[in-house]
Amino acid sequence: MVADSFLHQLAEAEAQLDSLTQLLLQGDAIAYEAGVLAFRQALVQLAHAAADQPRPVPDALATRLARLARALVHQRDQLARRTVVVARGLAVVLPHKQPTYHAPGRRAGFSGAAPQIYSAPAR
Repeated sequence: MVADSFLHQLAEAEAQLDSLTQLLLQGDAIAYEAGVLAFRQALVQLAHAAADQPRPVPDALATRLARLARALVHQRDQLARRTVVVARGLAVVLPHKQPTYHAPGRRAGFSGAAPQIYSAPAR
């Protein structure tokens, strides 16, 4: 039989992940970071509660755990997409030492160096 504490911790982890999804959609990085810490704590507590649970778990519980895992993978993918969008935005705003693109027929180059934020442009 599954303990009530485990079911409570699973519900808490599901609620925290739902909250993180909403925070990700809002785009508030500071609130998202705080939500990540709360979600991490909920997962730690869930892991401790799971240590005393019977194996194998009931089908309904396995379904909930699989749904939680899929939602977490989906959110990780969304974060990767958002990272690409932010990186592209920064590349537009912050110049590099060498141009990324050259005239047609020439080889494109990228210095690999960090963007020059504080230096004056070369003349």
